[in-house]
Order: sequence, then structure tokens, then C-alpha cells
Amino acid sequence: MASSEADSRLSQVVSPALEKIVKNASWRKHSKLAHECKSVLEILTSRKPQQQPPPTSPSDDSSSESSLPGPLHDGGSTEYSLAESESILSPLVNACNTQFLKIVDPAVDCIQKLIAHGYLRGEADPTGGEWRLILQRFRFSRLLWLN
Repeated sequence: MASSEADSRLSQVVSPALEKIVKNASWRKHSKLAHECKSVLEILTSRKPQQQPPPTSPSDDSSSESSLPGPLHDGGSTEYSLAESESILSPLVNACNTQFLKIVDPAVDCIQKLIAHGYLRGEADPTGGEWRLILQRFRFSRLLWLN
């Protein structure tokens, strides 16, 4: 698969879901969500897979959020920072919060695939790592959808 080198494995799971969300989003009701999905699609297609950056010194607080590993990883050597993980996962959470079936369905399907393939890791535990808030948003949006 020659295209797997250009596209990350995570991108192959997330991009189709975001494209479906954009296609099914009502431009009047969900224009912000559609714009958010398009920007993430641009980021995923333009991003070159990078090796995990070398660890920085603990005294470097200025880039602490951007250098911390987030809950998303590619299953290989590609590591997504906390900020990158949040920007990729945010449209999926927002899609679940719309409670519009044609938008929620691809988002929930994508979240399930991220968990099943091991691309989404961590616990939604309040005492967990820095990325616990992202995972708590997933849990909360899922509970809203189930009710």
C-alpha cells in the first residue's frame, strides 16, 4: 500500500468520518461544525508523519501543552501532541452533541474505530494525565446521546 506512507493510519480512520459529517451537515444549523471538520481534514492531509520528538527539559513550560503526548497515536512512530489530539477529536465530540443522526452516526462510528484499533488511549479518570479532559468530553457526549 503506497498510499499508507502518505496517509497516516489515524487519518484513514478519521478522514472518512469527517467527510461524511461535512456532507450531512446543514450549512445553516451546523456551519461551524462543517468548518471545523474541513480544517481538521486539511491538517490531516497536509501533515507529514513525524517521528516522536525528543523529550524536552522539565523546566520548559512555554511549550508544555504542545509537547505533551495526547490520547491519540497512530499505532506506529507518529505521536500526536495534546493540542493536536484535541483539535482532531473536537469535531467528533461536537458532532455527537448535535444529536442529529446523520451527523452523530459517522462520529460515533469513528470513535468506536479509534478505540477498537487502539488509536485512542487513556482513561477518563479525574486523577489521570493532562489529556483526561478530552476523554471526559467523549464520555459526556456519549452519555448525552444515549439518553
